[in-house]
Amino acid sequence: MASAKLTMLLDLSDKVSSKFAKIQNKFERGASRMRESFSEITGEIPFLDKALDIATNKWILLGAGIMGVATLLTSATKQASDWHTQLAEVNVTAGMSQKELQGLSNKLLDIGSRNVAPLEEVPKAFNRIISAGLDVNQSMEALEPTLRAAKAGFVDIETVASAGIGTMMSSGKDINQVYDVLFQTVKAGNASFKDIANYLPKVVPLARKLGYELEDTAGAFASLTTKLSAEQSTTALEGIMRSLANPDVAIGKTDKTGKMVSGFKSLGIEVFNTSGKIRPMVEIIEQLNQKMAGLTDKQRAEQFSKLGLDESASLGFSVLMQDIEGLQKATEGAFNSAGALNKAYFDSLTPLEQWSIIQNQVKAIMIKLGEKILPLVASAIDALRPFIDALYNNFDDIVSVLKVLIPVAGGLFLFFKIATAFQLASKAVQGLTVAQWILNTAMSANPIGLIVVAIGALIAYITIAIVKFEKFGALMLWLMGPIGRVISAFMLIRTHWDSITEAFQNGGIIGGLKRIGIVLLDVFLKPLQQLLEKLSSIPYIGKFAKGASKELLGIRTKMELVTPEEKESKKETKPKPKVDPLKGLYDSMPTTKDNKEGKTKLASDVNKVTGESQQIRNITFNIGSIIKGDIKMNDPKVQGMTQNEFESYLEEMFMRMVRNAENA
Repeated sequence: MASAKLTMLLDLSDKVSSKFAKIQNKFERGASRMRESFSEITGEIPFLDKALDIATNKWILLGAGIMGVATLLTSATKQASDWHTQLAEVNVTAGMSQKELQGLSNKLLDIGSRNVAPLEEVPKAFNRIISAGLDVNQSMEALEPTLRAAKAGFVDIETVASAGIGTMMSSGKDINQVYDVLFQTVKAGNASFKDIANYLPKVVPLARKLGYELEDTAGAFASLTTKLSAEQSTTALEGIMRSLANPDVAIGKTDKTGKMVSGFKSLGIEVFNTSGKIRPMVEIIEQLNQKMAGLTDKQRAEQFSKLGLDESASLGFSVLMQDIEGLQKATEGAFNSAGALNKAYFDSLTPLEQWSIIQNQVKAIMIKLGEKILPLVASAIDALRPFIDALYNNFDDIVSVLKVLIPVAGGLFLFFKIATAFQLASKAVQGLTVAQWILNTAMSANPIGLIVVAIGALIAYITIAIVKFEKFGALMLWLMGPIGRVISAFMLIRTHWDSITEAFQNGGIIGGLKRIGIVLLDVFLKPLQQLLEKLSSIPYIGKFAKGASKELLGIRTKMELVTPEEKESKKETKPKPKVDPLKGLYDSMPTTKDNKEGKTKLASDVNKVTGESQQIRNITFNIGSIIKGDIKMNDPKVQGMTQNEFESYLEEMFMRMVRNAENA
């Protein structure tokens, strides 16, 4: 089965390659004919012929194709991401699983791709609908009618959704019936869909409470808008509904004798039928109109005063009485409004708006394509996340290390370049060196012995490196290459084993692994530290290496990689001050019989013969006087001296005497 699929893929690849070759040949032939037809133009425009060559180059076409595909996939992924961001906002209310949310996404794309409203507005409309308290299924049923109502009414989706859902909830009608009635009201009255959507839903709850259907309310509203503005019609219709809901008006009041003195019954008008249900608005208006027929204005005013109506109700009843036929027609139209929404929607479409539907379909295709790529992008991000987290958490340390490594790396690069040059020069004369001749002779004489010696030397090298690991052994192991670094890694893990076990106990597996990673980082940092310390004694570059060494030591200390032994070895020991054994012996002797002035003056013990600069000086020292007067043998400083120290002491004293005498 796998071989069959492979064969099928190979056949498909051959077909695609063949098709591409045919397209390439046709394109080249077309370009050749274009060159021939416009040879005069290409001769006058130098760049045109070059442009044709570029356009027919298959590699350029391939590169352009790859760039085009990459751009397409990037755009598709971004559109899919934006789409799912809006769906995530919807899901806050819907509370769906990822599988259910994907199913919702497909349905929304299907609805959006066959409507004129911009595709990116579809999730917003759905979110507005579901936020009104509907479940997912009810919201799906209301979505497409809402989109079409927004287009047919030339109103924003937010306004339409608010009016449609509000009216549906208060009237108990299906959403399609609601929009049909609203658009029929537009047709029968004299108000825009926007005005009807803003004002009519305010009256519907009061009318529904009284017992009127949505169609009765819409018919009365449409009839009022033929004489009044939408706002005035709303106020007047609200006044009518409040008066009919008031028992003192709808039924009336009686006097002490039981005679009806106010309300509709006082005029002989029955608002409710025998079963107690309110009569249709048309019937009430017809009865009122019959009672007012033939009356003068004064009499009509007196009759209206008996009803107990407020100003808005009086205005509403008066306007409806002026056109009972229009009220009847508007009400019947509302009850027979099925299909009004779709008719208005298709009537509102223009030829160019078909292009909007095509655009929505292209967007839907791009989003579905992007949905296939998003999981791959998410997986790549998940794989990259630990590295980014580690980079973020250790960014300051990394910058500090780079501050150290960059100048050091530059110095090492220069050093290795110089070393390479010397190595090349050495190789040029390698065949002439005596050492090479001796080595070749020795290897020819006894290669096994030399191998044994080399192994022993290697063992000794590793032993020294391990013993002196804290001082310079880490650098020695680093220079060995991979084997030495493995040994260094084991040494470091052994040294820091307590901190590693503590990390596992406190931070779990992640904390322990992180600590191991930090310890293994010292495989590089520790030898670098030791190298910088060795380089710090070299003139010129020593001060830079010393500064870098201190910086790196601070980083390793912060990472808890510096052991107590290493800290002890890094301490700077101050040199002990040198004690002069002669200090105080000569200048501080007390006054004695032999030394009457207290401090001996060399002038009394030196007899100088002076003359011109060419003459010879003769200086005489009286050693006996010096011994008796200047050196007190029972002085503790003298008594504690050995013979060698005493001789050195005398020698130093005599030298000082000579120098002082010469300068006197």
